[in-house]
Amino acid sequence: MNRIHAILLLTSLAAAAGAEDFQITITNTGPQPLSPLFYSASTNQFDIFSVSGSASTGIKNVAESGDATALLGIAAGGTGVGTFGLVGASPLVPGASRMLTFSADAAHPFFSFAAMLGKTNDGFIGESVSSAGLQLFSGGVAQSLDISVLGTRAWDAGTEKNTQDAADLGFLGGSGNPQEDAGENIIRVHGGVIPNVGDSWSQMPAWDATTQLAHIQVQAVPEPSSYLALGAGALMLIRRRRKS
Repeated sequence: MNRIHAILLLTSLAAAAGAEDFQITITNTGPQPLSPLFYSASTNQFDIFSVSGSASTGIKNVAESGDATALLGIAAGGTGVGTFGLVGASPLVPGASRMLTFSADAAHPFFSFAAMLGKTNDGFIGESVSSAGLQLFSGGVAQSLDISVLGTRAWDAGTEKNTQDAADLGFLGGSGNPQEDAGENIIRVHGGVIPNVGDSWSQMPAWDATTQLAHIQVQAVPEPSSYLALGAGALMLIRRRRKS
């Protein structure tokens, strides 16, 4: 097989396989620190949480302590999961950004994510298949996502009562786990930091419905059309070398 045929074959295989590299960039644009971001690309069978439903152990641990170990384990054994992981290994402070590159294919198009709002009892940001249905592919073609997470998409996991007391807040060294009241133990929109409730409410950075808590970009690298451009460019380079 000559070099021209090899390049054309490589280009056609890359386009046909439906596999793409994506670069995810998360920027903490809000007042709350965020735990390392869990992400996954899956079919619609893998739903990391459902609004008005009960939180899994994975979401509970993320929302209460920022620990994604259980959620990673659920993803490892989950049906329809193509790829998953964490962006970073430490809390993301306000104003900071971090990036990671991962691969996904058109058979697992749904993008989900979750991270703790670090100075809350059990607050988190995230989207799931059922909450937003974000997709990395449309008609088999990779597409980029630009996600602004506003205060209206901050979630209460419903696993811990929002006492706002230091004894129950991990960032203040607390280890309490008061159960949420009956009827309130479901995933719902977070009510935010409540003034004058608990002994540590003033240390919990507040937000409102219009606050942008995070900005998440997921970009295909290279963009889908770049495969053909790459092959064409390489072909032209070979031709020029032969003429010279």
